[in-house]
Amino acid sequence: MAESRDPAGSGQMFDIESPMAIELRRIMIRLSRTLDFDRKRALMVTSAQRGEGKSLFSLHFSLVLAYHLAQRILLIDGDVRRPVQHSVFQVDLGPGFANVLAGELPVAKAVHKTRVKNLDFLSAGVAGGHASRLFGDGRVRKLVEELHGTYDLIVLDSPPVVPVSDPLHFLDAVDGCIYMVMAGQTPKDVSKRGVDLLKSAGANILGVVANNLGEVLPYYYDQKYYGYEGSKKVEWGAMRVDGRVAGDVTSPGVEEGGRLASFFWCSTARASAWTGWDDEPVAGWE
Repeated sequence: MAESRDPAGSGQMFDIESPMAIELRRIMIRLSRTLDFDRKRALMVTSAQRGEGKSLFSLHFSLVLAYHLAQRILLIDGDVRRPVQHSVFQVDLGPGFANVLAGELPVAKAVHKTRVKNLDFLSAGVAGGHASRLFGDGRVRKLVEELHGTYDLIVLDSPPVVPVSDPLHFLDAVDGCIYMVMAGQTPKDVSKRGVDLLKSAGANILGVVANNLGEVLPYYYDQKYYGYEGSKKVEWGAMRVDGRVAGDVTSPGVEEGGRLASFFWCSTARASAWTGWDDEPVAGWE
């Protein structure tokens, strides 16, 4: 297993009582009832387009899973075209996911330990000029099956589904996908296009998570309204997007391109209104 420049420690990496962490815990509980986290599971996080917060969500959700569950968690940066997670973990881009799929090295030599107990990380790696060729012949599914020999829960941070077809290659490797939308900003037709592409490929869409929903929700959704301010911020790195520091990735709110990241699980009605998605189960899925 590759060594990270960020050595393992106590795991005190983020504020577990921040508003973001609490909402992510709610999402974890909801999904655990749907998927039964006592079984080996893999989740994909995607969105219609760039900038909707899928990488930040994948990161924070993995941290919350590792903190609350007595299970081994692996976060994979599957966005080999625009990878960002390696900057957060302060490891090299490669070798990683793409290099393992290309058969250049065994996955055990590419995985990094993190400072969080039970959480490991696989960077995107270096894909070269023909990224789409990496995903054929069930390579992602076979890799996830191999990883389940070590890990209980795998979170796959995938590319957005509208500009590239990569996420569709990941579907047979995961038990379901979480669909991100930037509240109040992503055009409905773009979000709906992403949902249609996933559904046409047989995706099991577990639900829709809105980023930036605080901008469109009433004031009483804010913890401050109830007198809960959240405890002190624990610093841990910064997310870099297009060379810019996007903010402390573990603060109660994360600045992402000047926007405050805040994640909320959408009701079926709200998700349908924004994306056209409903919660009909996928036939034959268990």
